[in-house]
Amino acid sequence: MITRNDRQVSDRRAEKEAIEREIKGIRRAVLIVNTRSRRGAANWSEAKEQLLQAGIVLDGVYPVRNAEKLPDIVRDEIAKGQKLIIVGGGDGTVSSVARHFRDRGVVLGLLPLGTANSFARALGIPLDLQGAIDVLVDGKVADVDLGTINESHFVNGSSIGMPLIVGRATPHVLKKYFGRAAYALVAAGKFLRFKPFLCVVTASGVEHVFEALDVRIASGGYQGGVLVAREAKPDDGTIMVQILTGPSKWTMAKEWGRRAFGAPFGAANTVCLKAPEFLIDTDPSQHVSVDGEVITQTPVHARSC
Repeated sequence: MITRNDRQVSDRRAEKEAIEREIKGIRRAVLIVNTRSRRGAANWSEAKEQLLQAGIVLDGVYPVRNAEKLPDIVRDEIAKGQKLIIVGGGDGTVSSVARHFRDRGVVLGLLPLGTANSFARALGIPLDLQGAIDVLVDGKVADVDLGTINESHFVNGSSIGMPLIVGRATPHVLKKYFGRAAYALVAAGKFLRFKPFLCVVTASGVEHVFEALDVRIASGGYQGGVLVAREAKPDDGTIMVQILTGPSKWTMAKEWGRRAFGAPFGAANTVCLKAPEFLIDTDPSQHVSVDGEVITQTPVHARSC
């Protein structure tokens, strides 16, 4: 028996195949690069040349220094009927424009030119420029989930706690010259003043209460370029809330030390919950970041859409 959901999946698959054929047939795109991202200024011109050499006709090239203009440029190009819009930048860049692609029959092509590039890592996109362009030229169109924190969208993850504090305090110039190591340099100074907090997570009407050190709301499994939530998948219709628990910040130091060497968080100190949506509150109230950008404070409503 063919169900309604089966038909929806089949229709969506046919739509993706049609868009893919169209893109590969016309071989046209627009390139938009956030030159404030770590490798944006240094690589946008080379990205342009490599795309042209690969046979992609560029109807527009936008090296953008003011990131606030990115959503307007994307929206205008979608209105012109563009089918492939290539965006160069990091996780914050992608998060700022992703909502404009939702249900529009337009493909977002990604050049990972940021610091951590967690979204690209979750999708398996190569981090080198040539590898990422090869995916744009020869890859397939894929569906990924778009998450929301209140009314703000995210493509990879949202965080509460120490990673947010570090990300917020790490200056752009430090990330530009030291890459991911910049976060470790700032973390050393912030760690001694950090305190655990109470976190209440509600899913399907059930409350879960924790003494939390770090909370991650994940669509993808990476944070700061490190794999921290192997169970999170960017295309399964759910989001995952991962809570690092414990009364001592030294637990957090130990666990993030494990992650730095590629080991998973210890099961005894980690709780993972998966659902289409959550309500999350903390005491005291905590800042909440979306793909590295602080956008609100708890309480928040998180969902997959």
